[in-house]
Parts: sequence; C-alpha cells; structure tokens
Amino acid sequence: MSHGTLKWLRLVTPGIIILILNGLLGCATGLWGFYWPENAQEAAGGVNILLIGAVYYILPFRRWSNRHYFKKVTEALRKRLIEIAGENDDPDIYSWKKIRGIFFSLVDGDQSLKVKSSQAYFNGYIWTSLADLRVLAGLMVLPSLGCGFVGLSGGWYAAILFASISLITLPCSSSVTKYHQSIGEQQIEIIEHNHLDTLRDKLRGVYERSAPSNSRD
Repeated sequence: MSHGTLKWLRLVTPGIIILILNGLLGCATGLWGFYWPENAQEAAGGVNILLIGAVYYILPFRRWSNRHYFKKVTEALRKRLIEIAGENDDPDIYSWKKIRGIFFSLVDGDQSLKVKSSQAYFNGYIWTSLADLRVLAGLMVLPSLGCGFVGLSGGWYAAILFASISLITLPCSSSVTKYHQSIGEQQIEIIEHNHLDTLRDKLRGVYERSAPSNSRD
C-alpha cells in the first residue's frame, strides 16, 4: 500500500463507518431502512461520504482515540534507535519529534525498508480505522439513547450494540499495535545492519543542536 492510498482510505473510511452505523440505528428503531451503495466505487466516491470524512479528518477525535497506542509505537522506535546507536538516552534531547525525520529518511532511502513501510501503511490503516470505529460507535450511543427516551425501544438495543462495538475495539487496537511494533522492530534491525554510521552521525547532529550546553540565552 502506498502512502497516497493510505491517505485516501483514511479520508473516506469514517464516512463509510457512519453509513453503516446509521443504517444499524435505522433498522433497530424502524425509522429508516439500511441503505447500502450498489458498488464499492459508489461508496468511496459519494460526495456526502467525502464531506463527512473531510470534516472528521480535521477534527481531533481520531488522534485522541489512538494517542495511547501511537505513543507506544513511537516510543518503542525512539528507544531502539538510541539503543542501537549506543547513545545515552535523554528523552528531552532525543524526543520522537526531533528524531522521527532521521527514521523516515533512512526508510525512504532503503528499498528493503520501503517494503516494510508498505506493511506498516496497511497495518496503520487498520489501526486508525479501529480508532475511528471506537469514536464513531461511541458517539452513536447518544442518538440511540435519545430514541430510547422518546419511546423507541430499539434505541436501547442500539445503544448497547454501539457501546459494545466501541469497547471491543480496545483489545483489537492493542493487538494491531503489537504488530505495528513488530514491523518497526524489523525496520530497526535493517537500520542497525545497514545504516548504523548514518544514524550515529545524524543523532550526533541532534545532540549538538539540542544539548543544554549548546543552547543560547
């Protein structure tokens, strides 16, 4: 999977999830039927889905939902890069924000690392889709409860269903995160074997720019 494909999928997937969840709510309450596009192209290309996806994309919900898992992956990468380079770890100097560019530049410059990146992109799509499902299913609990309070008994069942879906994504996200860490570890091994000198030089540059003794008043 390419990075461009990943960005496109991350844009349209929330809209498709909303389409499915909305259909489930309609069926549970009897207020509307379950609409499903005739083909995948129609689902991915619908203007409404793109608009929903675009609005959701700029909101912070996905980032909030996935923050814990994202930090686990990036921190593991950060620590391993410092470890294989033989540097004394200082998270203030060697923060992920400061050294992520080193990691990605090494990945972009090595074909074997790009292969692993393709795997990481696909796994990352599953990763963020679970985060989206967790948020959107959780939000759908609110209108479901509203339906229940106005006398539509199916609303209570829908609320339980959506809450259950949201909770189920938690262990699923943990599992996908572990696989993401495994891919990252394989990339680190390739960097250790083939690009260790480059990594050390670049980390030395980060240290020289960031060490407190080199800061200016």
